[in-house]
Amino acid sequence: MNGHDLILQFLASAIASGGFAVIFKIPPPSLLVAALTGAAGWMAYLLVLPNSGTIMATFIASAMVSFVAEVSSRRLKTPATTIAVPGIIPLVPGMRVYRSMEYFLNGDNLNGIDEAAITLLISGAIAFGLAIVSSAYRLRKKH
Repeated sequence: MNGHDLILQFLASAIASGGFAVIFKIPPPSLLVAALTGAAGWMAYLLVLPNSGTIMATFIASAMVSFVAEVSSRRLKTPATTIAVPGIIPLVPGMRVYRSMEYFLNGDNLNGIDEAAITLLISGAIAFGLAIVSSAYRLRKKH
């Protein structure tokens, strides 16, 4: 992927995260941070993907989103979920959900199950990445 493509990917993911931040009525000071958090997570995904595969890249990207959200939330005095939820939007496997449903509706159950399984693994990687970093951050804060 060349530099021009990376810039486009960065902008598209920032717009997607920012758009969802607007839909979720995120306060204006957190809006830009949420958009940039989503873009940073997507860039992490793209950098890790060639060497690790989709599930590991999603885990690392969601951990990055969680870390940025935790750090930013302290500075902005807002809950970390305010920044993390729009930030994970680019990582959500919406196309895979659509494709698995399409396979099932067309009677191709084997491919449907395959897509659904990958979708669940990606969703688990998102949840696990968010939970691990968030938990570690809170444990560190208590000590």
